[in-house]
Amino acid sequence: MSPLTRALAVALLALALVLTSSPAPAHAVGTTTSLPADRAQSRGPGGSYEGSETPAATSAVDKLYIRFKVTRDGRRIKKWVVTMSAICASYPPYVQVVVQSMPTMKVKRNGRFRGLFAGTRDGTEYRVAVTGKLNAKKRKVTQGTLSYKVGACQRGNQPGYPLRWNGRRTGR
Repeated sequence: MSPLTRALAVALLALALVLTSSPAPAHAVGTTTSLPADRAQSRGPGGSYEGSETPAATSAVDKLYIRFKVTRDGRRIKKWVVTMSAICASYPPYVQVVVQSMPTMKVKRNGRFRGLFAGTRDGTEYRVAVTGKLNAKKRKVTQGTLSYKVGACQRGNQPGYPLRWNGRRTGR
């Protein structure tokens, strides 16, 4: 290796070390330098949420459990699942436990979201409607409504009287 090639290799290595080295002082290597960024990330609305009917049902049969995830940026609601009992109008009438999911819902800039899952399958009509308002700063959902009707089973489906629910973040 010629002296010129060796000098060029050393210069390139020194330049690479200068460009990739940390601007933090040597004594601060073990400390976290991006503390404000970590705090900003923890303030985001993203994470797991749980909700329940408002006002709370007094009977265990009437309980309503809602679970969903909000993306980090707070613009989408995914994996929305409600577990509840629904009254089925047949002879004799009966109560059925329902576990219903919803497709991904978009959250508007003002925090409102709305999802409608409706159609007909095997001659049975179904309609599930969900609304709510995501408050990113308080990490909770307010003004939530739910309307469920599948075939002869329904809950919160009376016009003007949907189920009301609220939720809060339970984890990241």
